[in-house]
Amino acid sequence: MKNYVFAGSLAALCLLCSCAQTAQGKLRQAVYDTASAYHVLASPMPDVMAGHVPGVSLSDGQKELARKASQTVLNELAALEQATQNGSTLAETAVAALQADFASFSSCWAGLTAGTTPQSCGATATVATGAATTTTTITGSN
Repeated sequence: MKNYVFAGSLAALCLLCSCAQTAQGKLRQAVYDTASAYHVLASPMPDVMAGHVPGVSLSDGQKELARKASQTVLNELAALEQATQNGSTLAETAVAALQADFASFSSCWAGLTAGTTPQSCGATATVATGAATTTTTITGSN
């Protein structure tokens, strides 16, 4: 079941990325698609963390790893979504970093809920910098 959700999230992410026509449109669509996939994947987190899911038990250390991995993705999403709302130009590298951290979070979360602690849980430490550049040549995250 978990693998189907993961595979479905990634498939939806890939299919929806092709909807936009311009480079910035494609980057904005990629952010939107990643956000959607993240929210689908992370929706059971509160119940799992609280111990309300039968057959899934996380240690305090595993919960902390999951929180950090999730927070990394959320921070990047927030920076990129803010840049989109401000009308700023999105940086390709920032969107790629978001997608890489989402992939790390996905494999981390899937492993944790399956009873293992994958290496990908420690790999999600990217900070959202350079998320966008405005048209007035100001750089940095917005």
